[in-house]
Amino acid sequence: MVAKAIKPLIILAMAISALFVAPAVASAAPAGAVTAGEISTANAESAEAGINAIYTCRYSSLPPFQSAQFTCTVRFGSIQVIMNCQDGRQIFGPILQAVGTYNFGLSCAPTAFSTFSVREFS
Repeated sequence: MVAKAIKPLIILAMAISALFVAPAVASAAPAGAVTAGEISTANAESAEAGINAIYTCRYSSLPPFQSAQFTCTVRFGSIQVIMNCQDGRQIFGPILQAVGTYNFGLSCAPTAFSTFSVREFS
């Protein structure tokens, strides 16, 4: 009798734990998957510490990582995203002014990009 009562509880516990484990496993991206990230200023107080702009930029890219798509929100000042290519070139994005949200893409083709940087304007 007790075993029959415990079995549904074990099944329920396993089902609930699967809800938490599945997203963690699914988010572990396989090699060669989408690369995504964010670059931003910390917060509004950082403007008092000499930072000229307050912004958040999210980016994503697919293999062979020659181009990236950006979505940037600028709250204060102006910024320009710079893509650094593996062959030494720098690709400059548009100058984005506050207040606004912008979508754009940058490409280092035929080589891959290595890093990004942001130029801030007051």
